[in-house]
Amino acid sequence: MPNIVLLVSPTCGACPSAKTLWKELRVKYSFGYREIDINSQDGQDLANRHSVRAVPATIIDGRLTFVGVPSRQSAEKALQLKMRPQSG
Repeated sequence: MPNIVLLVSPTCGACPSAKTLWKELRVKYSFGYREIDINSQDGQDLANRHSVRAVPATIIDGRLTFVGVPSRQSAEKALQLKMRPQSG
């Protein structure tokens, strides 16, 4: 199950759209989800670790995947790739 972390800011105009998108996708897909304020200590640590310079920023399974609000199609594709059984 993928884990998604959404870095947000209270002053971010696009962040509500990103929050809505990921919350809607949780109805269709099963994944862990957290929203973290980039101004918090956890948010600063994540931003530094992933060199995030803008929010909203979506981190999927520890990898910065989107900066800005992804299209629904892009977000679903990223989830589907993570949910595929690993071969090997």
